[in-house]
Amino acid sequence: MLKNTFPKLSPLPFALAVLLAGCAAVGPDYQRPEAPVVSSFTRESVNTTVNTSLMGQEEVHAEWWKAYGSPRVDALVTRALAHNPSIEAGLATLKAAQENVTAQRGLFYPTVSAGYGASRQNSGSVLSSPLNSGDNLFNLHTAQLTVGFVPDVLGGNRRQVESLQASALSQAYQLDAFKITLVSNVVAAAIQEQLLSEQIAIVKNAIQIAQDQLKQLLRLKNSGYSSGLDVAQQQATYAQTVALLPPLQKQIDQTRDLLAVLCGQLPAQALPGGDAEATRNAIRKPSALPQIVPSSLVAHRPDVQAAQEQLHASYAQIGVAVANMLPQLSLSANLAFSGGALGGLFSAANTSWGLLGGLTQPLFAGGMLSARKRAAEATAQAAKAQYQSVVLTAFQNVADTLYALDADAKSLTAAQDVETANTQLLTHTQQQFTLGYTSRVVLLAAQQAVLQAQLARVASHAMYLGDTVALHQALGGGWAVNTRIVSATTLPP
Repeated sequence: MLKNTFPKLSPLPFALAVLLAGCAAVGPDYQRPEAPVVSSFTRESVNTTVNTSLMGQEEVHAEWWKAYGSPRVDALVTRALAHNPSIEAGLATLKAAQENVTAQRGLFYPTVSAGYGASRQNSGSVLSSPLNSGDNLFNLHTAQLTVGFVPDVLGGNRRQVESLQASALSQAYQLDAFKITLVSNVVAAAIQEQLLSEQIAIVKNAIQIAQDQLKQLLRLKNSGYSSGLDVAQQQATYAQTVALLPPLQKQIDQTRDLLAVLCGQLPAQALPGGDAEATRNAIRKPSALPQIVPSSLVAHRPDVQAAQEQLHASYAQIGVAVANMLPQLSLSANLAFSGGALGGLFSAANTSWGLLGGLTQPLFAGGMLSARKRAAEATAQAAKAQYQSVVLTAFQNVADTLYALDADAKSLTAAQDVETANTQLLTHTQQQFTLGYTSRVVLLAAQQAVLQAQLARVASHAMYLGDTVALHQALGGGWAVNTRIVSATTLPP
């Protein structure tokens, strides 16, 4: 039976080390910045056509894009979230940050290592043999167990873990912010695709009407009931209308290329549902828009939260720099067995052991340690300023979007009124032309005015829909999704 050859040690030093390890860590403790005290996003009240039943609610639906009632949009968003390679890269970066925290936490525990070595030596006739037997030629087998421990007395490692943990949370928020941006870009591109599809349909219809009218005029001219001037005017109108189509087709093709890349596929691959879905399933205006109190914005914008965690990480680094300027305690122990043969190597006679405790205090490092502390303080100051900048930008985003919603809602109403007025004017002009009270030039001008009014109304509608997407993004996207992501990546202290 192996006899315990370690001396009986008092538990007092170890208890003292544990007690010291539980003390507060050096360096400033991080204090979460207060949210700005402001009662409104804008200088004056703006009408964003928000449903009054949502007043006071502070929630953006997790799948807010479904409010547009478009199966195509739902399919595009689902595919983008599943296949966009940047999300995969973000997840891998997040995992790396989490593993760095786990690795740093390993320094809270002792390190244990085992080793074995075998050698054949000849001490010669000049040196005395290290063996009790006096043999100069011998084999030596050594098995050793080493335990090392650096107690985190001043909390330097705790500050380092705190910094890495905050960085991991910042990465989680950045990933969440990217997902919100990705979804917003997909929905905005789908709205753009629908706008172009509707404009192309309007132009194609106008081309067909202009072509039919041109054919009719040519028949009348051949019969002597129409002049060459009327034909020339109609030819010019037809050519002008045809010229509207190629730019629109180019834009819709490029928009579909963008959607394909956002969905993580090549432009040559078909989008979910096919291109015909863009016209069959129109994107509706949401029946209600979210409205929140300004004090809630900071807590739910992932980019603001990411900047806040970066500030937290930089504050913790000040503590790391301070701890490196103070004494460092280290403890180690080793147990070794040495013998000339493997047989009986672990006997009590072959046992040796050692205990070592050390205390190291930096005395001179050329100003390096104090400079690193000042650098950490300056970095924290920069992170604080950056956080304040992100907060201001967040409020600006919401304010800009609210103003845009107000102005573009009015523009949409005006565009609808213009289209209605021009349609009525065209009806009256056609009646007068049939009765011979007006010229073909006036009729063609009325037709062109209706075409332009239709195109403008579709563009205004798409602009307003884009504003609603921007509002959801400015408010932080799906809050339920954000909370779930952050909770899943929060690391215990």
